[in-house]
Amino acid sequence: MSEPAANSQYDTHLSPQQQQQQKHKYLSSSDSEASPPTRNMVKKVNKGFSLFSRKLQTERRKIALKYFLNYLIMGVGVLAIFSIYWGSFYGINGRIKNLKMLVVIEDDSIINGLNPVFGDNLKEILQTPEAKTKGNWKIYNSTEFAQIASKSNRTAEQEIMHQIHHQKYWASLHVMPNASYNYFNAMSQGDANYDPVKNTVHSIYETGRDFNGMTQFVIPSINGVENIWLSRQPNMTFDIVRNVTIDSAVKSKLLAQPIRFEIVDPVPWNDPILIGPFHDLQIYMTILTLLQFEFFSPIHKEVSKLGLKRGHYMIYRFTASILSFFILSLFCCLVTLAFQVDLTVTYGRAGFVVYWMIAFMTMWALGSVNEIVAMLLITFYPPLVQFWLLFWIICNITPTFTPMAVIPKFFRYGYALPIHNSYEATKTVFFRTYKAQLGRNFGILAAWFAVLSIIFPIIVYYFITTTNKTFEQQVCAVVHERNQLETEDYQEYDRNEKRTNNY
Repeated sequence: MSEPAANSQYDTHLSPQQQQQQKHKYLSSSDSEASPPTRNMVKKVNKGFSLFSRKLQTERRKIALKYFLNYLIMGVGVLAIFSIYWGSFYGINGRIKNLKMLVVIEDDSIINGLNPVFGDNLKEILQTPEAKTKGNWKIYNSTEFAQIASKSNRTAEQEIMHQIHHQKYWASLHVMPNASYNYFNAMSQGDANYDPVKNTVHSIYETGRDFNGMTQFVIPSINGVENIWLSRQPNMTFDIVRNVTIDSAVKSKLLAQPIRFEIVDPVPWNDPILIGPFHDLQIYMTILTLLQFEFFSPIHKEVSKLGLKRGHYMIYRFTASILSFFILSLFCCLVTLAFQVDLTVTYGRAGFVVYWMIAFMTMWALGSVNEIVAMLLITFYPPLVQFWLLFWIICNITPTFTPMAVIPKFFRYGYALPIHNSYEATKTVFFRTYKAQLGRNFGILAAWFAVLSIIFPIIVYYFITTTNKTFEQQVCAVVHERNQLETEDYQEYDRNEKRTNNY
């Protein structure tokens, strides 16, 4: 029996483990120690072909097809995923009218023959088609709203503040009691201490409730109504002071002063640095949970080869993920603390712990989903993991960073997603926003990792089983291919040796 035939017969009787050792032996051998067949293979590789060689025509078609399929998958992914975010803004200007606005007009009485000019004009403005596109204005007169306020033993202004803080309305317009008559008296007496801005219309809102929503939709709506109001000011003031003689500089100055809305913002967003730890951190935590999965996957593989009991390995895998989320969320919060962001606004010294626990629960919910989906996609088509991450981020932030009132009802699913609830809970740390929804926020986050904790071991078992089978098949295929190549090379080497001997 010839040497190649003997080697081939020997290899066919190797166990898979021995074949793998033989494979590593072949791969680890250096060029200087390579056998003649191996050197012959190297020469073939180094010789190379032209990219446009006819011999590679079939391979070029296969590669072109793979490029086409990749572009198709990526194109469909981009169209589908980006459409979620873009779609939330489509026709959004037509939905600004859904924003609930409170209007209380306490300038609604005729005093000494003077009509409530300011109150009547604001009511007329809010009933115009232009104003109706800027919000859903709920208008109360002084009597109606006094009845509502009296139930809680509050003044009208206190009741307005209460309803805004409890997020029943996005903003309010409050025409002060007897504003028209007070303006008339100030003009008649030439009162230099009278401030028409503070004594006419107050607008109350909390920018800390939703910085994006307030700056993009609510405040522009209030400003739009204010512009209409200012355009009517000459007519309004003329109706009030038509019988007043303007005979002093004080009266002239008072008459010329624009009567703007007095803005009252009890919960302001006044620190730009909060965009990082409050807004952008939600996205970064989602990415970080997938990064930790990739970082620790090699360690998990090593542990899986130690021969642990299945139950013990599941406990290890579950505990390792929780520990990662716990530690990484701490580092995220430490960055916020390092840049001296005030975490004591609502919870005092416990603010940092509350902030950390919210971040931890958020990462736990987001990370568990990422790990489960990543393990499934790796066994199917690994490149889809990155598209999943993009999809998961966009699905979460779309109904979070834009008020639900101005996006299609389809996006109400956001109420059940981790980032939306984390975003709402985190507001209470940085601002004194309404905390009644905290129970719901923590409950939804807890429900996420409770359900995922049940699914997680099942997916881990499936992932290990599938990847082990795939690895074994790949190793056997590589060893088999290697044996075939070496057999062919030995045969070619023998033929060359025989030709040489014949000469």
